Amino acid sequence: MDKFEQISAIPRGSYHEERIVDFLVSFAEQRGLEYYTDDAKNVLIDLPATKGYEDREPVLLQGHTDMVCEKNVGCEHDFLNDGLELYEEDGFIKARGTTLGADDGYAVAVMLAVLDGALDAHPACQCLFTASEEVGLDGAKAFDYSRIFARKMINMDAAEEDKLIVGCSGGIRSDVNFEISYAQPRYKNTVKIAVGGLMGGHSGENINDGRANAISVAIYLLQILREAVGVELVLISGGSKDNAIPRECEMLLVTDDADKLKMTVADFEAHIKAGLCAEDKGFFISVEKSDATEKVFSDEFTGRIIEFAKSIKLGVLRMSDKIEGLVEFSRNLGILRTEGDSLGFYFSSRSAIDEQIECSMSEIEDNAARLGGATSHHSRYPGWNYTGSSALADEYIETAKSQGIDVQRMAIHAGLECGIVKNAIPDMDIISCGPNVYDLHSPMERMDIASYERFFGVIKAMLEK
Repeated sequence: MDKFEQISAIPRGSYHEERIVDFLVSFAEQRGLEYYTDDAKNVLIDLPATKGYEDREPVLLQGHTDMVCEKNVGCEHDFLNDGLELYEEDGFIKARGTTLGADDGYAVAVMLAVLDGALDAHPACQCLFTASEEVGLDGAKAFDYSRIFARKMINMDAAEEDKLIVGCSGGIRSDVNFEISYAQPRYKNTVKIAVGGLMGGHSGENINDGRANAISVAIYLLQILREAVGVELVLISGGSKDNAIPRECEMLLVTDDADKLKMTVADFEAHIKAGLCAEDKGFFISVEKSDATEKVFSDEFTGRIIEFAKSIKLGVLRMSDKIEGLVEFSRNLGILRTEGDSLGFYFSSRSAIDEQIECSMSEIEDNAARLGGATSHHSRYPGWNYTGSSALADEYIETAKSQGIDVQRMAIHAGLECGIVKNAIPDMDIISCGPNVYDLHSPMERMDIASYERFFGVIKAMLEK
């Protein structure tokens, strides 16, 4: 926890890992450890084996330094310059108003503890701190794996202590941009509508939890208001990460009948509330008067973007036939943003099956082209398919059981850097594990302190034996 508090004081949002890299380099230099950094802001630190353990198989410990930067409305935290404000409550560690960064700060802290002498004995350990994982696993893709001599790898980017991950999905990001066409407003009343209070969460791990997507709700509301009241759209923006289920979305509209609009919104809000899961109990839609505007989206353009949004199915697209309860294929619309004269949709598609990823890319691209949008795909990463056996997994499960934890193997519907490492080093035996962390990628994120202690106990016992 000491190490976790140290790194939590260092701003480390994706693409802004410079200060955590400086910290890790200084940490290694102060202890006389060999290290390597690259232009992608990855850091590798090597720890020699303790006496008597020189002939044992080396182990690679791995986690990512960046974190998802989400905060509650009204929170003034500056992720570029401010450290997190941590606090303990009911056995959990949390961050006030923001994401906690336990994903994947706990792994960074574990590796720092190992490097700092927390183990009584251990084989040679390589600690790989990768960057920009949350935005497409960019650091892991850029790393030079010829520097890795270990053939056992413990990735620490899981979030349930009784689950050992042995497989994960791959994924792709798809950005769709429409050039906005404008018109002069016909109506005189300008209003701002805010959809908020939704739980959000991880677009892989929580995609099957039934949590509402704020952007989808806003688009649905926009369609109803155009038909029932008569409105023109000035701007619409929601979400902040393509790999997070959006919690909020705002629209600026003009209308000729503000009272009817408010009544229609109230009815819509009640209708949506009735169908939400318990975790979305904070849902609300607010309406307030706003400043007059000189231009609006044309009716034709607004109709096209509604049609496009409706044409792309979101959420779970297919469940696995082989593993009960596992999502096989999904898609998330994480961001909708008005920028200048462009309206952008930002999607994340996930599957361990390449054909399904290709299908998602084609569906988005074809529907966008049909309605005048331009699509670009990027940040593709491979899945990690479980081979059916793993000596390292057997060892972890046995060690956890000796520590009083019953662990089950599983595959997950989320991207992990394990797939990239496995592609680069095919004979690497890999597992992914971690303590109990809840509501990742949202300001509700929290880590079970006792679970974190137990998890470190398992890692310590594995390496010492």
